[in-house]
Amino acid sequence: MKFFSRIPVDKKQIEAAIARLESRSSAELRVYIERKLPKTEKGLSAIERALQIFGELDMHQTAEKNAVLIYVGYKNHLCAIIGDKGIHQFVDDAYWQKQCNLMIARFKEKAYTQGIVEAIEHITDTLKTHFPIQVDDRNELPNEVIIHD
Repeated sequence: MKFFSRIPVDKKQIEAAIARLESRSSAELRVYIERKLPKTEKGLSAIERALQIFGELDMHQTAEKNAVLIYVGYKNHLCAIIGDKGIHQFVDDAYWQKQCNLMIARFKEKAYTQGIVEAIEHITDTLKTHFPIQVDDRNELPNEVIIHD
């Protein structure tokens, strides 16, 4: 496993999982991992920080409003997954929390990459039902995992 930065994840494995999701669904998914919250953002909940990043990454710009953000705050032990309006009509906060809980269980085993990849696989199973791949589908958001030190 390659460790990028000081966060023990394999970006290539996670990006491959994102590509698999986007080959089965018209939805878009991004992963944002930060080593620790910036001082200016102290006190934010995981959801508040994820919403902030969702906006900064212009993820609300997808045509079908079907973008998903997986946010991990490594040192602060934060995890949140949020979906845009189009997705939120099909899955609720409890669904996203269940996926976070899956990741957290793996994180406790120090299996960070595996936790994120498994969550993406579960999300894929759900999104391909509500947002099947389209003939004219295009990649609206980069698949690169963002790691912020």
